[in-house]
Amino acid sequence: MCYDLSEADVSEDQCSGSYYSDDIRQELDGYAYAEKCREINNIPKRCDVDCGLGQECQWINDEEMCVCSAESCTATDSTSSKKHNQPLCASNNVTFSSECAMEAWKCMNHQSALYKKYDGECQKDCRNVKCPHETICLLVRNTGEPFCYPKKHCNPSADPEPVCGTNGVTYRNICAMRLSPDEQGRTPELAHKGRCESKCRPNLCQPSERCVYSRQAQPVCIRCQYTPRFLAHSGECSMDVRTCGDDGHLYKNYCALLRGQCEKNRYIHIVDYDTCPAKMNTMQ
Repeated sequence: MCYDLSEADVSEDQCSGSYYSDDIRQELDGYAYAEKCREINNIPKRCDVDCGLGQECQWINDEEMCVCSAESCTATDSTSSKKHNQPLCASNNVTFSSECAMEAWKCMNHQSALYKKYDGECQKDCRNVKCPHETICLLVRNTGEPFCYPKKHCNPSADPEPVCGTNGVTYRNICAMRLSPDEQGRTPELAHKGRCESKCRPNLCQPSERCVYSRQAQPVCIRCQYTPRFLAHSGECSMDVRTCGDDGHLYKNYCALLRGQCEKNRYIHIVDYDTCPAKMNTMQ
């Protein structure tokens, strides 16, 4: 029964009681009652704040507030369900069903630094990664993960001199070397400045560098003096992605490989990540 019904023949908007019904009202013992009862003004207030992807506006304590909401990404009346609905790979190497789903997860887990690396499912290399215009897929040196690198970030005029890559190829400048990945996204490292040479010689390397040889007997300038802060806090050292070198050794991370170069006095080329190939010709 609906108590506190208003007088008959009024609209829902005009009803001053607690309940309303469009059913026939009757009087019983001084109370009005009807079937199909519902509370007056039980529809939430309209919330007009645009909270962006992965959030929705709600009235909380009589204030409009944005709250994290994965449900907003699948709501049929939500614009976010119609846009940004293709899968993507985020910077934590998790594939999300949409940009909205990533933003909702980012909001709920307080991961403000999370960003989209590229469209599509996460890949192990660049062969199936489609990067936006004016970007190129490269592998991150210390993790082996593909990412889309903006070409404009490399300025050839800043260092226009030719350089030698660790693949034994002379490039017209360092940008030409950095922007020449193979199919997997691997790029050569800088062996030394200038055209490629066959032997270590005085002044080939910078004063802070050491000239060593690669497995292919090519001279490579490596750095062996690192500050304790670099070893403790740099991205190369903080990411514990195991790295396999062409010396047949599986290193704890890329930074450990850098130290291995100095200990063994030779350049160590990265063969793979997480594991060494089973058929690799291990060097003793």
